[in-house]
Amino acid sequence: MVVAALAASAFFVLLLPGLTGAYGLFIDELYYLACSSRLDFGYVDHPPLAPLVLRASLLVSGDSVALALRVPAALAGALTVLLTGLMARRFGAGALGQGIAAGALLSAPGVQVMFGFFSMNAFEVLLWTVCCFILVEMALRDEPRLWLAFGVAAGVGLENKHTMVLLASGLAVGVLLTRERRRLGSRWPWIGAGIAALIFLPNLLWQVEHGWPTLEFYRNADLYKNVRTPPHEVFLQQVLFLNPGTLPVWIAGAVFLLGTSRGARFRHIGWTFAALLALVLVAQKSRPDRIIGIYPVLFAAGGAMWDGWLRPSAPTRAALPAAVVRGARFALAVWLAAWAVALAPVGMPVLPPERLARYVAALGVVPQIEQGAGKTAELPQWFADRFGWERLAEDVRQVAVTRLTPEEREEGRAVIFAPSYGQAGALELYGRGELPPVYSTHNNYYLWGPPREPFEAAIVIGDDERHLGELFEHVELAAVHDCDYCMRWRDEMPIWVVRRVRPEVEIDAVWRELKHFE
Repeated sequence: MVVAALAASAFFVLLLPGLTGAYGLFIDELYYLACSSRLDFGYVDHPPLAPLVLRASLLVSGDSVALALRVPAALAGALTVLLTGLMARRFGAGALGQGIAAGALLSAPGVQVMFGFFSMNAFEVLLWTVCCFILVEMALRDEPRLWLAFGVAAGVGLENKHTMVLLASGLAVGVLLTRERRRLGSRWPWIGAGIAALIFLPNLLWQVEHGWPTLEFYRNADLYKNVRTPPHEVFLQQVLFLNPGTLPVWIAGAVFLLGTSRGARFRHIGWTFAALLALVLVAQKSRPDRIIGIYPVLFAAGGAMWDGWLRPSAPTRAALPAAVVRGARFALAVWLAAWAVALAPVGMPVLPPERLARYVAALGVVPQIEQGAGKTAELPQWFADRFGWERLAEDVRQVAVTRLTPEEREEGRAVIFAPSYGQAGALELYGRGELPPVYSTHNNYYLWGPPREPFEAAIVIGDDERHLGELFEHVELAAVHDCDYCMRWRDEMPIWVVRRVRPEVEIDAVWRELKHFE
C-alpha cells in the first residue's frame, strides 16, 4: 500500500510542474515530435521505440501536445518508483524499507530530470529497472526460464536506447564473478539473448541499410560533445545527480548486495553495479545519467538494509531501546525530506527562472556536461533548453512575412534552414503551417533533406555572412533572435534571408559537407 501510494504521488509530482509556469518544451521533445510524424525502424541518434510511443500518446491526447509528451514520461517514473518499492519488499523490507527505497529514489534530481520530460531516457530507466526486477525474481524463485522475460525486456530496451548494452555487459561481469555462471550451462539465458536479438533486428537492419549512422553519432559525441572528467569528479557527479542525502541509502544497498549473507543470492546484481560504476570512472565521461538505470535496485536493497536496522522488532536491534530506534527512524526521515526539498528545484521546474538562476548559482552544483563555450547557461541545461522556442518561431514568422514576397511564401518557392533539430522541430511545431518547409543537417533531419525541388529564397538561422555569400548571390541580415535563460549558443542568433543559389553550387554536395551527427 505504501509503495502504491508513493508511485501514484510520483506520477503527479513528476507531471504537474512541467505543465505549469514559465517553462516550455525541452529541445529533445521538439525533435521527438518531428520523429513521431516520420515513423521509421531507426533514427540517427536513437532506435524507434520512443517516437512510436509518442505517436500513440498523441493519438490518445488529442490537441494537448504537452500532455502527450509529459504523461508517458511521468508514468514511466511512477512505474519505476513502484518497481523499486516492490524490489525492496522482495529483498525483505517491510513498509518502512519500501518507503525509504521509493522515496529516496524519487528525491534524486537526476530521476526527476529523466522523468520530467519526454525522451528515451525515461523509458531506459524503467526498462533497466524491469530487467533488475526480473533478475531479483529469478534469484528468489530459482527459475531460469525467467531469462526469457529478461530477453524480452532487454530487446525492448535495445529498441529504445542502445545503451541497454551497458547493462548487459555489466551483468555479464556479475554472472561470471558469481555462482550465477552455473546458469550459463542451461539453454534459457541463450534463448533469452536470442529473443533480445530478434526484437532488436529491425533497428539493426535499418542501421545496415543507412550505413551505420548511429556509430558515427556515438563517435562524434565522444570526441566533440562529452566533457572529459577526472574519476573523482565522475563519482561526485553521480552523488549529486542522485541527491547527496540519499548516499546512505544506495551505499547501504551496495553493501547489502555485495557484502551481506542476506544479499548473497543477489551478488551478481551487486557486481553488475560495481562493473558499471568502474566503467564510467575509467571512461571519465561527463554524463552522470549513463548508468542511472542501475540505481533503483540499489535503492531497493538499501531500503531493505535500513529496514533491518530501524525496525523495532529486528533481532539486530534487540539490544537498543525502542526510543532510540524510533529516534533514528525520525532522524532518517527528516534527513531525506530536507535534502529532497532543498534539491527539488534542481530536478523539477518549481521555481521561476530568475529565482532558479540565483538558487543554482548559490548551490554551485550544476555540472557542464557538454563541451563548448555555448554549452552553458544561467540555468541547468535541462531547464535552459526549454526556453526560447515559441519566440524563435515568431521571429522567423515575422521575417517570412516582411522579407519574403507573397509568391515566395505561397507558391513553395522558399525554404527554411535551421542549425539543429531543436530549432527545426520548434519551427515545425509552432509555425502551425504558416512557415515554409524546414530543413536541417542535424541528426535525422539530415536524412530527411535536402529540398528536392529548386527554391528561390531561403531563411537561414545561424551561420555567417561569409559562408552564405559563397553559396548564394544575395545575403541579407533580417533579424537577430534573442532568448532569455536559454543555452548561450542559441542566444543572439542571426536570421538571414538568402536568394539565388550560385550556379557552381550543388545543394546535395553542400548538404553532405554540413552533415552534423552529434
